Amino acid sequence: MQLRNVVLLSLLQLTKAHFLLNSPPTIGFSDDEEGDYPCGSFDATDRKTVTDFPIGGIPIALTSTHPEVTWFYRAALLNDTNNWVDLYQSITQVGQGNFCSQNVPGLADWEGQDAVLQIAASAPDGWLFQCSAIKFVSGAATAPGGSCRNATSVKASFSNEKLILNAQTTTISGSSSKPTQTGTSNMAPPASTTSATGSNAGASNRVEKLAIFGSIAGAIGLLFI
Repeated sequence: MQLRNVVLLSLLQLTKAHFLLNSPPTIGFSDDEEGDYPCGSFDATDRKTVTDFPIGGIPIALTSTHPEVTWFYRAALLNDTNNWVDLYQSITQVGQGNFCSQNVPGLADWEGQDAVLQIAASAPDGWLFQCSAIKFVSGAATAPGGSCRNATSVKASFSNEKLILNAQTTTISGSSSKPTQTGTSNMAPPASTTSATGSNAGASNRVEKLAIFGSIAGAIGLLFI
């Protein structure tokens, strides 16, 4: 009975979470406030833990508890966190669990600059955000570690969706492609190069989130079959 209680608690915690930024380290995580733009209610200028981000790229490891989510990888300079630029093409994940983009490139124009990495997720319960304190540095891509792999149930593909943010709305445009990939995430970078030109205007946007009662009920039911 004690083991079942431990397993149940773990399942409930995972089900409650929207998404986790596993690597690089997150500035902060609050499940209840993960919908607060731009960093899930945490200060975008927090520099307690800073990760060097080589221009050649780094792996970014995430965990989603949703059956489908679209990831957006963006960055802003520390002294201008109202203007975010895309680092990578958006990716749609189908299936719950770990997902790792092995090589998200840096911005050559921002080499030597303090910056903030933002992961934005378009999920069934709304928009979700987490950030990481970074500094763009010269160098080749950081090799992904052994934990940088997808859950066996996860499929992923590049998406045509674009993140649009302004003072009133948080929306996406375009349509996502069908998932085609399983296993370790070794998706090739998009054909277009990453630069620091262009930006999306930042704004505060509290996203209303729905409770995930169905998933919790399912998890409880499995324990007592």
